[in-house]
Amino acid sequence: MGVRLHQLIVPPVPVSRRAFVAACGSAGLTALVAACRGGRGDITLPAGKGTVSGQVMDLQGNPQANLGAFTLMYNSGHHVGMRATADANGRFSFPALTAGRYQVRFDAPGLAAIPYPFENPVRFTVTAGAETFVPVRVQRGGFTQNLVEIYVGDGFFQEQPDGKENGEVVVKVGTNICWYNVDEKVHTVTGGPWGDTGDMIESQAYFWTATTPGTFAYRCKYHQPHEQGVLRVLP
Repeated sequence: MGVRLHQLIVPPVPVSRRAFVAACGSAGLTALVAACRGGRGDITLPAGKGTVSGQVMDLQGNPQANLGAFTLMYNSGHHVGMRATADANGRFSFPALTAGRYQVRFDAPGLAAIPYPFENPVRFTVTAGAETFVPVRVQRGGFTQNLVEIYVGDGFFQEQPDGKENGEVVVKVGTNICWYNVDEKVHTVTGGPWGDTGDMIESQAYFWTATTPGTFAYRCKYHQPHEQGVLRVLP
């Protein structure tokens, strides 16, 4: 990688994903961090519902065919239980969503990532009776930053994209861990060799390189005991 994550955060304090990626530079971990939509007047939505359509594009605005998967989340960070994939025009959609604020996470391991200054997950608002268009800007490349992301949300820690809420995360020594606050509330990641992250507001992240084997329980000091997790580091 050329960059050791824990060296960038001394003393250990949370930073924004944007600030972290900017500090790493485009050759380091840049990968961590629009086309016009057509009319959809033919769709009749239930009361209080809206629909979402999106498109995957490169940084020049060119549609990216069949690239990536999308996990829909509530504004709190909890998974809605809906996923989508991009079609031959780079389009994806989520129909008939209850009006409100949401997030969608883009994943295309080894193929592409959302670069600085764009955020992943992407936040948006669904309006009743309307369609919301969500552009997703990506950069292609075989990014190998050896990174595991654990989202910090409303009452949970969760490895992305398929981990169990407040479950155990297993990594090997040398893995870079990113705890990322996807909630509007303030959270901490307290415990383990890193000690305490300090307060993390929405869209702030804490990075730690797993250098010590062992099993480490941790928690949010504001939302314990229900918000807790376990990190197991293998040699």
